[in-house]
Amino acid sequence: METLKHILENKKCLKLICGAGNENIKEIEKLVYVYAMAGFNFFDICAKKDVLIAAENGLKRADSQANICVSIGLQNDVHVSKAVINNQKCINCNICLSVCPQNAIYIEDNKCSVDEKKCIGCFKCLDVCQNSAIITEHKYKAPHTMLLPLISEKIDCVEFHCTSDKTNEIIDNWYKIRSLYKGLLSICLDRSKLGDDYIIYMLKEMLKKSEPYSVILQVDGKPMSGGENNYNSTLQTVAFAKLINDAKLPVYILLSGGTNSLSTKLAKECEVNVNGVAIGSYARKIVKDYIQYDNFFENDLLKKKAIAVAKELAQDLLKYL
Repeated sequence: METLKHILENKKCLKLICGAGNENIKEIEKLVYVYAMAGFNFFDICAKKDVLIAAENGLKRADSQANICVSIGLQNDVHVSKAVINNQKCINCNICLSVCPQNAIYIEDNKCSVDEKKCIGCFKCLDVCQNSAIITEHKYKAPHTMLLPLISEKIDCVEFHCTSDKTNEIIDNWYKIRSLYKGLLSICLDRSKLGDDYIIYMLKEMLKKSEPYSVILQVDGKPMSGGENNYNSTLQTVAFAKLINDAKLPVYILLSGGTNSLSTKLAKECEVNVNGVAIGSYARKIVKDYIQYDNFFENDLLKKKAIAVAKELAQDLLKYL
């Protein structure tokens, strides 16, 4: 098996983000299978045992030994938050159903509800709700507590989602994670809570006791915004990667947040050095119509079409890495 560090050093890392809050095991098995068949070599999943098993099953179907990362996060990080509908406020306009990329919202007994196993915390539903009937909820568990049941499992990386303005809490949790897991670690961070100078200061503090290039920094330009395939969507992640380039931090850099088929091309044109790309919303969107069927694994035509679409994305990304 090609090690994750070797893939990163060769700047050929293609990571599929299934969603840190995505507990839809049927979808995850299909996604991992399709993108492993297409050449992706790194898979980011929710830190739950049944989700890990689903991802492993997807790799087995693809006869792949690709790497698996489990994601954990701080309280209120969007990646591990869920949408909840207040039916006393809901006016049954059903607009939220049409915008949910995960089909997590459904109607039962004339009421809208959210399947929390499918919800990934993108909150597109919250943005369109006309009556403020949708709120966010996070059934919080300390990151190191979530990690404990998975330490003995075969995982290749642990990712810490730490978008917050509480830097002491971030650093404290980071060191607890480091004390538990001795393998390759990843920090997923966006620029919404802290200024650029403070981000660099905080990262330097977090990296103080780490060996050079023992950490991946996933620069989350605009979390879960990669539904469109244009330069504007991916601009923020390339700008964030440039900030890290300029700071000369000894980390591997993955583009994320708004990533699409143009992300590595834009990074190349801007002379921004990265080790790979992590792609979620866009990657899930382009195969959604194929993997939605229960008989997907029995339908060779559906599998062939989904893999072809995923393979085209992989080729577009690798061309400029």
